[in-house]
Amino acid sequence: MSDRLDAFAVGFRKQAEFCHLLGSPFSAALLEQAADAFEAGDDIVARYMPWWTGATAAYVATDVLPLRFLGCAHALALSGDAPALSRHYPSCGGDGVSDGVWAHALEAFADHEAFTTDYVTQPPQTNEVARSGSLVPGLLELARLVDMPVATFELGASAGLLQGLDRFYYTFGTATWGDDTSACRMEPEWALPATPPVDAPLIIAARRACDAAPIDILNPDNALKVRSYIWTDMPERLARLDAAIAIAQDVMPVVENASADTWLEDVLGAPGRPGQVRCVLHSVMWQYMPKDVQDRATAAIVTAGEAATPDTPIAWLRLEPETNNKPMQVALALWRGDGTCDARVVADSHPHGTHIGWLGWDSGRRLASPELIQNFN
Repeated sequence: MSDRLDAFAVGFRKQAEFCHLLGSPFSAALLEQAADAFEAGDDIVARYMPWWTGATAAYVATDVLPLRFLGCAHALALSGDAPALSRHYPSCGGDGVSDGVWAHALEAFADHEAFTTDYVTQPPQTNEVARSGSLVPGLLELARLVDMPVATFELGASAGLLQGLDRFYYTFGTATWGDDTSACRMEPEWALPATPPVDAPLIIAARRACDAAPIDILNPDNALKVRSYIWTDMPERLARLDAAIAIAQDVMPVVENASADTWLEDVLGAPGRPGQVRCVLHSVMWQYMPKDVQDRATAAIVTAGEAATPDTPIAWLRLEPETNNKPMQVALALWRGDGTCDARVVADSHPHGTHIGWLGWDSGRRLASPELIQNFN
């Protein structure tokens, strides 16, 4: 086996482990079969991604190439254009039998080569709306601390589904918040007895978002792509996504096409509205940005924070791994206008927002601003 195929086998097996851990045995089996095929000399890389033939195992993981092929196969199954796949995919009413599915995926890739080549060369779209169940408690804490309406600035927003997060309904242990008539419901397992301040005056007064490759979710073809990145044997996730897509038809989210660093320099460089807190927020996207983009984005937030006034505070809310491949944590940083930053870890979270260990602001682990920046990259 060549070094190239070995790198892909390692990368696909590693992603299979994550799928197992996160509760998708069908996806894990598919990726294991793909790894077996690479080890047997099946070189789909040269056919669909020839410019990645020199990729290392680290690059395969960083650019999440296994998820691209996993999503492509799911998209073909969902479209109905690959019936041999559809009959096994649970999301298509299939039998859920994963044995030999990779072979059917290869046939589908070959039958739809133009679609496959286009799909796998585009960035993955990880629109997991349940992550709002980790972010909203942070926004509630922020509203309690500043007692002001919130203007949100979301990074890596993809299809903009979280622009409607105040239209969802949330259960946080014994507490609830949101629209109790909403079909998009977040009910994460709550690991600790404390609950977020659901009586806080949280009002989303303005919302903006950016993404390096935004998706117009109102386009049915794009909605298919977003659905394809939800693992086929996770019906609850698919149901939440479909409900969020329906809400988006009313919210009409706008996601600006821009790199996070230059966008933040622009939007945070303008004066804030008095009596409003501006909050930069993001979930499971920071690690996919190049280090120089991370550094410039961080600098833009810190610069704006240091220029904050008591009437125009700045906040930074993030659901990201503390370090690469570590558990997710929710961190909130706040510049109130006195020249200092107060930053704390307010929760531990499952990557999909299904399990939350809530600490809250008062009991959260305090971080110095430099420590927040260094540890959460």
